[in-house]
Amino acid sequence: MQSDEFKAAVGKYPTGITIVSTKHDNRFYGFTANSFTSVSLDPALISFCLNVKSASFDAFFSTKYFAINILSNYQIDLATRFASSNIDKFQNVSFTENNFGVPLVSNVLSWIECEKYKHVECGDHYIFIGKALKVTVNNNLDSISPLVYYGKSYKELK
Repeated sequence: MQSDEFKAAVGKYPTGITIVSTKHDNRFYGFTANSFTSVSLDPALISFCLNVKSASFDAFFSTKYFAINILSNYQIDLATRFASSNIDKFQNVSFTENNFGVPLVSNVLSWIECEKYKHVECGDHYIFIGKALKVTVNNNLDSISPLVYYGKSYKELK
């Protein structure tokens, strides 16, 4: 099977867009992820996948806490920024730090603050599983659509 064919096939599955963030060695790390999913309700577990060649892999592998920031359709610029290899992705980005120092991006649809539960090596990626410690839904944005990725581009739900 060709890698390009596989990418084309999975690209036909629409996914929500998140920024996964953490703090490690007094530096903020984050990346755009569409590999986010809920795993379990009891306990409340989520997962995301990260390539072992990612510049932020070591930080996420070593950290205990991270956050999932669920983006709205107005945050394509943030999704693009955090998908890049920009060294300081948080420069000029509005965020607050939670009790563990993890950055929470401002004005997202919701935040899921997590403690790492497990990580599993899987091909050229690791699957990171987090236990939700705190969930916040931004009720001020109830009328705003989530940011969705489909067919190699960001889309808006209508």
